[in-house]
Amino acid sequence: MSVDRALVRLRPLGEEDVDAILGWVNDPEVVGNLAAFSGEPFTRADELAYVRRMRSSDVDRVFTVLAADDGRYLGQVGLHQIHRGSRVGRLAAVIARRAEMGRGFGSAAIARLLDHAFGAEALHKVWLMVFEHNARARRTYRRLGFVEEGLLREEYRHRDAWHTMVRMGLLAREWARPEGDGG
Repeated sequence: MSVDRALVRLRPLGEEDVDAILGWVNDPEVVGNLAAFSGEPFTRADELAYVRRMRSSDVDRVFTVLAADDGRYLGQVGLHQIHRGSRVGRLAAVIARRAEMGRGFGSAAIARLLDHAFGAEALHKVWLMVFEHNARARRTYRRLGFVEEGLLREEYRHRDAWHTMVRMGLLAREWARPEGDGG
């Protein structure tokens, strides 16, 4: 697996990200494949509350993804539902604009997040859920080393239809670390 981590940099989510998040969080073209985004539109107050919750959380680590070349905002990646006893956490990622998708930014951001998950966070496993019909995301996650662990039939109701979700996981020992990382 070859991922150019140098395409992006990550920094902790901050209140200064609220307006950028509002640029995509209510856009069905961007969030159509994200199970968590359905229902009523999010307001600025909702997003500010979310950012504050994430920043103070013991079980979430959320980062803003910035382009390495010019610092432009690209999206978010995060580890959620971190269970310290079992050393597992759930991955979430979004690249905010269609024009930035398919250019390697998402893979680079996820790779950097996995470096953090299996390094500083000392997790044993990172897992995620993805719509079964989202072939593009599933290919990306497989390319990064994730294994499909199972199907959750009609697990999620979205846009008046039931959707099957695929659970995927990656163990620390399976993660390809950058050269010289030693971890």
